[in-house]
Amino acid sequence: MTPPISKDWWMAAALTGATLPGAFAQTASTPQAGVVSAITASAPATANRKTVVVGDSVQPGETLRTGPDGQLHVLFLDQSAATLGADSEMVIETFSYDPATKQGQIRLRLNQGLLRVVGGHISKTTATEVATSQGKVEISGGISVIESRPNGTSATFLFGQQMRATDNTGNTQTITRPGFGSTIGSQGVSTPSRTSPQQLTAQLQQLETRPGGSNQGNPNPAPAPAGQLLSTGNMPGGASNPGGTLAHDRLKSVVDNSVASNPSQTLRNLLSVGQVPNAS
Repeated sequence: MTPPISKDWWMAAALTGATLPGAFAQTASTPQAGVVSAITASAPATANRKTVVVGDSVQPGETLRTGPDGQLHVLFLDQSAATLGADSEMVIETFSYDPATKQGQIRLRLNQGLLRVVGGHISKTTATEVATSQGKVEISGGISVIESRPNGTSATFLFGQQMRATDNTGNTQTITRPGFGSTIGSQGVSTPSRTSPQQLTAQLQQLETRPGGSNQGNPNPAPAPAGQLLSTGNMPGGASNPGGTLAHDRLKSVVDNSVASNPSQTLRNLLSVGQVPNAS
């Protein structure tokens, strides 16, 4: 089974020229943000307190929640993706998207728990915003992991252009180095520092493993579409522009189906390939 991080990446970063699935069809009376693309079968998730299944639409204003053993994966219309870990709650506050210009806005609220965001077309020009009770995290053309707990918010930048962490008083830190992050708490937003491999591995395991059962839906999802993969960001190591192709080292980690069995190696691959800026 293709693990979530691989599925996130090729869906959000690679679907160039591909036709969106029929589940994305919109009507004027039913605004749509995206579709539920994976869920833990033994631990159903809910949208506005109603149980959701793979293929269900998600809309602006909906609250998505997972149980103690649940996971939920959402693919948005612009090919952005969000994965909720166990015992997490996220609100889709704003979603707008113009397919013609590939521009729009995504604003999410993480009330509690763990969230991985993979940027799509929108985030290349307008940062995807994730608000928490302590502040907000903005992801530009890339991938970040955010965790919201009562005592604070932590955010780690994994790949792309940049991530910004801002506290409720407006103080901001900008992170451009993969594997670095900030925390937001009662003392404001921290100076960027490297997230420990142990912490990041534990978070990725929560998003990639399936406690209590496998995901609903097709157990053997289709492979990545043929053709070149597009970079979600503008940083070296992928491409110098959003329309460039991913370097072969990144391509290998995108489609490697051994990710779930060795998340530590996946983390090392992710943080070691390509060039990264010296300043955080």
